[in-house]
Amino acid sequence: MKIASSFHDYYDTVQATGQDQTLVYRRTRKEVWLDRETFPFPVFGGRFLPFYGRRLTAPFLAVVQSVIGFCGKIHLLLQLSHQRQHEPHPKTALCYSLTDVDEFVEAHFRRHHVEGYRWKPRGLRRFADRCWPMEQRREEFERLFETYASKESAFGSVFLDSGCPIFVASTWWGRRGPRDGCKRQYRIVYNECLNELEFFRVMDTYTAYQEIQMFLGNLAQPNKPILEIPDKDMVSIKGFDKWSFRKPPE
Repeated sequence: MKIASSFHDYYDTVQATGQDQTLVYRRTRKEVWLDRETFPFPVFGGRFLPFYGRRLTAPFLAVVQSVIGFCGKIHLLLQLSHQRQHEPHPKTALCYSLTDVDEFVEAHFRRHHVEGYRWKPRGLRRFADRCWPMEQRREEFERLFETYASKESAFGSVFLDSGCPIFVASTWWGRRGPRDGCKRQYRIVYNECLNELEFFRVMDTYTAYQEIQMFLGNLAQPNKPILEIPDKDMVSIKGFDKWSFRKPPE
């Protein structure tokens, strides 16, 4: 498979190993903006605002939810970041699992914040509500990962409608333009570069290349219908004649 593209991705190096050169993957990036009604995936709830405490030093957790579609399967990715006041750069992480989210929170937040993140409310609300937002608790992240795991094969129409082996659908709170207000944004990018999203943590170089080649090969040459062969021709193909099951005349 040849890859015709204006950018480089992590699996491109496999082209040098002598693969089928008759198949061409024209990897052209295409960006489409959507709204809530046309966004085809479940969305992580809640508006990602600072912690409920009024102190200016309270930490801030921002979440960008992405769904990576790769050759018929989907993979949930949460891009987490937080920045304290007077810090020049935010702490960021790409999380492909609930374990990744746990490690990010435990590494960058104080102990009582981590307790609030893990706390499961029972009955009346307690002090933990004031140190971690309800919509960002661990059980909410866990529910989202479980939802995508159970519906992994339910979004095949996105691949069929686009005929594209790779896409990245994202949603986040932000501004689309300098004059727009802050609201939830929805976007899908076809043939997106996966190297910056560290997708190699999910699928290695050779497997990714082979998956794309098989996906495009099936689109180019769909399964042909099985030909029906008449019974008399099938008998001849098997090496029989009209006397194989009869007693010849004496």
